Amino acid sequence: MRVFLEHCMEVGLLAARNGMEVRPNELVSGVIDQLDKIARESYPLFQVIENSDLVLHAEGPGAQHDLPWLSALNWLTSTANKNMRGLLRTMIDLMGVDGKRVAREADLRLSGLAPGSVWIGLKLMVPDSPLLPADIQLGYRLSEAAARLPMLARFIDDEGLRPGLREAEPDPAQRDAAMSSLLAFAPTGKRGIHTLGISSREYGAATLSQRERVVLQEALRRPVDSRLRAGVLQGEVREADLDKTRFHLRTADGIVRCVHSALRVDQARSMLGRMHSVSGKYETDADGRPRLMYVERIEPMPESASLL
Repeated sequence: MRVFLEHCMEVGLLAARNGMEVRPNELVSGVIDQLDKIARESYPLFQVIENSDLVLHAEGPGAQHDLPWLSALNWLTSTANKNMRGLLRTMIDLMGVDGKRVAREADLRLSGLAPGSVWIGLKLMVPDSPLLPADIQLGYRLSEAAARLPMLARFIDDEGLRPGLREAEPDPAQRDAAMSSLLAFAPTGKRGIHTLGISSREYGAATLSQRERVVLQEALRRPVDSRLRAGVLQGEVREADLDKTRFHLRTADGIVRCVHSALRVDQARSMLGRMHSVSGKYETDADGRPRLMYVERIEPMPESASLL
């Protein structure tokens, strides 16, 4: 703003030096018009950024500012709603709580709209639920998981994921959940949206397109063998997400996020709530606890089996 006003003063002084007639009322009127334009275009976006956990910026023929496609806007809001609730459900479930029920009750707000293609802000309001752990930092932790998505998205390179991602998100289960969420946000281009910018106040901005979508699809299927240990885990099958071929296993050492590309719908339904032995290769957290397993074999356990 200061630069703009200084520029207006320089224009007036230059005109006076060149012998041109300077009419103060016209100059002031022009300045006011420009300030009004800046306020109308910039202030709504400022409000969106300030009041949101995550900001989405859609670009493409379907996201034109004056007349956006209704189908494009519907894709953006429905994807945001489904994806944010899915991320919330996964993060809470990884804490050992019924994430599905809490995510259903979560209050996800549209914190604002702004001009310039299509900008929307998302704000997560954590519900008061007896299911949630008594943790005053829980709301912050869940909002932080959403706000960190732009930072993690910047690790997506042309042909894979850049080094340093594991240091940026040390928990393998939460890292996998975050990258799965980014995949869900990456546009296919079929709804008139070619790129989707995501940003937050704390972690900057990143852009998702079909290129990032292809890289993420491959990366989420392919484990990094040097980080994995072979083993067998036993526990109760909990949350299952067939779209991402993931399910959660409640073991004696905590919740383990499992990746199984061949998981069938009927198989997943029969597994839920029952004890299973799962073999494959897993990645641990900093404390050495299994957190992410790439499943090679699943076997049901006797009905009498239980966690020790």
